[in-house]
Amino acid sequence: MTNAVSSVIVASASAVAKVFVIGAIGYVSAKRPRPVPILPPSAMNAISKMNFDLLILPLIYSTLASAVTPEKMGSLWFVLVSGVGVICMSYATATVLGYLPFFRVENKTDFDALRVASAFPNIVALPILIFPTLCEFPVVHDAFYEGSDESTEAVKYRSCVDQSNAMIFIYFFAWNLTYWTIGYPTLVAAGEKRQKGGSLSTTAPHHASDSFQSEQSEVKAEDSDESKYEQRNTGHAVPDEEATSDENILVEHQPEQIQSSHGAREGITYILNLIANAIVQTIKSPGFIAMVLGFITACIPPLRDALFSPGGPLRFFGSAMESLGAASSSVGTLVVAASLVHQARDDLPSAVNDSISSSPEVPHSDQFDGGACDEEVSSNAEHTQHRPLDLRASMRKRRSSISRMSSRAIAEIRRRKPTIRMHSWFVASRLIVAPALVCFIIIAMDCGGLLDGIPNLAKMVVIVNAGLPGAQLIVLTLKSKGLSDSASIVAQVYLPSYLLSVVTIAGWTSLGLVISVPGEDGPAFCKR
Repeated sequence: MTNAVSSVIVASASAVAKVFVIGAIGYVSAKRPRPVPILPPSAMNAISKMNFDLLILPLIYSTLASAVTPEKMGSLWFVLVSGVGVICMSYATATVLGYLPFFRVENKTDFDALRVASAFPNIVALPILIFPTLCEFPVVHDAFYEGSDESTEAVKYRSCVDQSNAMIFIYFFAWNLTYWTIGYPTLVAAGEKRQKGGSLSTTAPHHASDSFQSEQSEVKAEDSDESKYEQRNTGHAVPDEEATSDENILVEHQPEQIQSSHGAREGITYILNLIANAIVQTIKSPGFIAMVLGFITACIPPLRDALFSPGGPLRFFGSAMESLGAASSSVGTLVVAASLVHQARDDLPSAVNDSISSSPEVPHSDQFDGGACDEEVSSNAEHTQHRPLDLRASMRKRRSSISRMSSRAIAEIRRRKPTIRMHSWFVASRLIVAPALVCFIIIAMDCGGLLDGIPNLAKMVVIVNAGLPGAQLIVLTLKSKGLSDSASIVAQVYLPSYLLSVVTIAGWTSLGLVISVPGEDGPAFCKR
């Protein structure tokens, strides 16, 4: 028993060490050589898209087409259901821990972003690097192999790798479905709240200076003066915010029964639309299409043999897919590590860039979108030459006030750093509590006989995926929704969590092997 446990620990440590050696290379490549590193920020999007479209998609297709058989499809439901359950439980765990006094995050947008990041791990690049290394060890591939005992070590290793990759991609399908149902709407709602509340006033920390707030009041006063001028000269009154809010209040004061029935119908419609959108987005995704094609190929034995059996007439195509897919995990890990470096340093919100292109504090690379804003201002100036000079002076004063306010906002945002509470809450929920709950549930179900007939490797895949650090897609989504300051916070929280995950992934992988590897007297952990 001691030899088995030590072999499990060695296998786990070797698999995790391999991942983080590649990650360290990506980290250094994002910084060196200076001033132009090997992996510059401008290349990240192109490399990431190339990796998914040209490398990961062939890997998904070739793995499912060659490794999945109609007999094995019946056991994959456990991975699909577990993927949805683990992600939802991770989201609930982060939410509950986030309301505890010690872990409480004051900024609501940061809280929403971080709990989504805590729920959705990096489930492609890391697992498809971890499991091939695990499968190299006899204690792993012998335990998970379901074929003949006379099979060679190479056959057992190949079967372990193919089956684990197939289960990872089934888990990836569950990840996509849950992301479009829970994760993406949460981030969109956070972006809409930010826009309604005013991007500049909400992105600044809660302890912003009084002078910054007074400059906001000054701009609002100038907007009021200009609105009065428009009303006098055009005869059309500009809607007043206070009057609009009063009208909304009057609309809200309706009978409670009408409000409750209307709210219930809207809630049901919203949930149905959310589920329908999640299904549509998942079906439209290239990864799902590759999965479907892989399953179709797997269900047609002559086609599968022609593509993936040695000497098959279409073996050249299947071999090309396998060769492309073999590079995807390493390239993906390099991109993740380099992106963490660039995203953590990119703390300038894109939502502010459009209005501050003339600010001296904005880097040159961030001024592209601002050019359109300058052209719009100059175009408006040409159309207002007939207006009195006092309006021009007012507009110049207004632009000057906005520039000063924007400069202060940028300075405040750049000083925003994740707090100790954020780091401890994220690490506890993502790397400790959630995987611990998953292990406890799998042990309880295994001891209760609920997992009889489920492949032991499927349990291992679920446990490992439950303990991985957050996905990079969360940061990209936040930026696309104008929440670049929260994206910077999430990226900065990711860095130490990825470093700590060296220890936690090795620990959960070792425990997962102990739980899932069959013993001499039975497959269940509690029977040992």
